[in-house]
Amino acid sequence: MKLKTVIIGGSNTVMLPGYLPSLLATMARRGIDLDITADLAVGGTTSAFGLYQLKTYDKLADCDLLLIEYALNDAFVYGDERRPFRHWARFYEGIIRYALEQNPNLRIATLVFGARNGSFLSAVPSIDAGINYISQWYGTICVDVSRHLMQRLGRDVVGHPSFYSDQGHYARPVATTIVANLIADELEPALQRPHKAAALQPPIDPDHFAGARALDGVQLGKRLGRLPVEYSNRRFSVSALDLGRDRLKFEVDKGQLLAMAYVCEPNIPPLDVRMGEETHRAALLKGGVRDGTYKFLVSMLSFEFLYGVTLLQTQPSLALTLGGGGEGGEHKLHVPKDSIRHETFPAEPALPISGILFTGNLRVCAIEKAGSAANGSAAAAQPAAKVEAPAPGA
Repeated sequence: MKLKTVIIGGSNTVMLPGYLPSLLATMARRGIDLDITADLAVGGTTSAFGLYQLKTYDKLADCDLLLIEYALNDAFVYGDERRPFRHWARFYEGIIRYALEQNPNLRIATLVFGARNGSFLSAVPSIDAGINYISQWYGTICVDVSRHLMQRLGRDVVGHPSFYSDQGHYARPVATTIVANLIADELEPALQRPHKAAALQPPIDPDHFAGARALDGVQLGKRLGRLPVEYSNRRFSVSALDLGRDRLKFEVDKGQLLAMAYVCEPNIPPLDVRMGEETHRAALLKGGVRDGTYKFLVSMLSFEFLYGVTLLQTQPSLALTLGGGGEGGEHKLHVPKDSIRHETFPAEPALPISGILFTGNLRVCAIEKAGSAANGSAAAAQPAAKVEAPAPGA
């Protein structure tokens, strides 16, 4: 059996060697060839990025299997609080519904990994439970690796420091091989069973994000009249609209700006988001880029921090202005868990936006030139540039 497979996930899926090469080899020995037609996994990302990746991938209708691996990162970012959890569930349900809308014959399998000292060791983990619930609702495959590890090996083994290489990755090669074999034990019989497309279930949350829209760097460049910058390494190439000192005006009716995909490079400033009379500042810098380990990292900033208690509410209209932040100015600071505070500000800032994900009806998406009045005019086209670097290891 040969299955054309698309993968979305985080650094456990990116990691080489890791569970994935071992899983592919094990499945092949058992007569199932997982033919990877697109590996869209990027380290340090969540289900929000997974939805964005699928929205900008145009061959889902030709695939047989979608593998999803975000549980560990989702738990790290969204935790157990009610509003963030429901917001996360809209992303995850959005992935499932959108994928099935594009391809009713698609098989979907989610892999649930847990962090070292994760909540699954002593309590019911919210994200894991949510994935199981949504997967059962839509009749998709869920391989709850954390639960199976606990049941088969016990808390003492799974909780031992040697089972992990760090907080978020299984130790190589022993633990990753155990994990791969466990996944194969669950995945093989599930994929061997006859599969027939069924009618799409009614949604769990009517406000799920399956209908969200995505604009990638190329599309933003065309819309805004600016040629993108291309960043590439051995894994992928990504085009990004470099705002530099300019600003992006964004307005939607009955929707939200959900997330911004960007390229973290050494000259990136923090992001200032003006909403009404308030300015929110988000740290975009990653430690690996600051320290010189990576020349750049593909990243995503989710905007839950903007909305506070209104996170789950649909507003009649939303108007934002986004741009690089500098010294001074009053703002509310947000430092994502996988970012670090900016200690200095670059003299020549680069703010490469590789995509946006949003809901609602887009009214305005325009460049406001640095030093100009707020007129929403498009910037003049600039020559394209290209940055190449080795791929990050996680």
